[in-house]
Amino acid sequence: MKVLPLWLTGLILLAGPATAQTTAKLHGHLVNTGTEKLLVRWWGQPLATHEQQRAVHVTPEGEFDLTVPVTQPTLAQLSYGDEELTVFLEPGDVLDLHGDAPDLVATAKFDSGDGAAHRPAAAANNYLQEYSRRFVNNDDYQILPENIKLLERGFLTFLDYRRDREHALLKQADRRGNLTPTFRAYAEADIAYTYAEDRLTYADLREQTVAGQPRLQLSPEYYSFLTEPGLLPGNEVAVTSPHYQDFLLDYVHYQARASGQQPTSPAYFPTCYHLADSLLHAEARPVVLGRIVLETIRQGHVAHAQALLATYAATANAPANWIALLRTDLADHQSFAIGSPAPELPLRLANGQPLTLASLRGKLVYMMFWDSRYPAGQREIPYLKELTAALANKPVTVLMVALDENLSTWQQTVAGASPALTGVQAYLPASHQAEARQAYGIDRLPAAVLLAEDGTLLDLHPRNISSRPLQDDLKAAIGRAAAYRAVALNKL
Repeated sequence: MKVLPLWLTGLILLAGPATAQTTAKLHGHLVNTGTEKLLVRWWGQPLATHEQQRAVHVTPEGEFDLTVPVTQPTLAQLSYGDEELTVFLEPGDVLDLHGDAPDLVATAKFDSGDGAAHRPAAAANNYLQEYSRRFVNNDDYQILPENIKLLERGFLTFLDYRRDREHALLKQADRRGNLTPTFRAYAEADIAYTYAEDRLTYADLREQTVAGQPRLQLSPEYYSFLTEPGLLPGNEVAVTSPHYQDFLLDYVHYQARASGQQPTSPAYFPTCYHLADSLLHAEARPVVLGRIVLETIRQGHVAHAQALLATYAATANAPANWIALLRTDLADHQSFAIGSPAPELPLRLANGQPLTLASLRGKLVYMMFWDSRYPAGQREIPYLKELTAALANKPVTVLMVALDENLSTWQQTVAGASPALTGVQAYLPASHQAEARQAYGIDRLPAAVLLAEDGTLLDLHPRNISSRPLQDDLKAAIGRAAAYRAVALNKL
């Protein structure tokens, strides 16, 4: 279960002696520049919810100078206009960047800005750019959108092939530039844990993204890679890799499900926390435990989050500013949480009659926000009839809330649909849409939320309609609000 994408870039936590140098310098020359600023963004600490950034003007001649505060090896995003590069900065690095500004991703080249001492830094960043061109920006090597559709044997063949090619590129870069031990450890771990993360999450991701297909039954030996030496319980060198924290977090979720807990169970997140607490040590422990607290907050389990945060503050040996950020995030999410009343919406049916959420109480309500004009929402519609048919004898309402700009356009869509749309079709007037997006935390469409029979929030991130397991989720959710109320009353 992935909640936070911030680890695609972020602070790299490394054990080791402190260095007196506290900055890295970037300068260079870009051709065909416009009026944009050159921007560098990075995460100040692993539980931060906002990036730090610095920006500088590029001169009319294409020259720039940028100093970044760096006390530890750090991954950052360097961008100019729509072009964006990942860069690896160690304290004291001096780098020259050259490239064609409108096509910087394809043309970026780093040189050592201050003699031979900085050649390893240039080699590291040239490797990152070549890695991105060959693998990150090449759909043939990405899980989505196509490779996730492969069956088990084909998927493992793909992963093995990609990993072999990645290792070959890293060895070539090391021969050319004598990479630093720090960067080599980062790059090797990044390859290893990208593979492990993609393999571990394959079945879940395939279920979520390949519409209308049941969950794969994997072979008994599929998860044997988890017993490989050095992978678990914690490779402290690997903490340099963003994918390492993702893998550990997903491994904890995997173990929680293996123990019989499901993400919809009241005890799921406490189980994840206690598993991580027993599994991890040293650098990785406060990072992953903090991320579990953060996703507990974001999934709306406020009662659990309060107790887990208290435990975290007392026993995780986390820096005080990490704990402060979690407390702020918890305070910000108190009102939109499991067990709190669902914000009312001034809905209209296709015939113009009003519809209130209060009128639907007594049934579980699966509410999906969508825009009928856009493909992402349209892809869910063919599965609507199957879902409503499967729930026909259950106290469940499927409510489709359209956020189209124009009422008449949506009315024509509903009236002209063939076959006729099932469920309850409703429209939210444009004048109320911004308020609804804020109240329900909607940052993309389609988005769904599940309401309990008493009108309270029950699941802030249920599966999409096209996910066949949603049928079982909704059947299992009937009457489940009582379990969450018990948790809230007992405060764990």
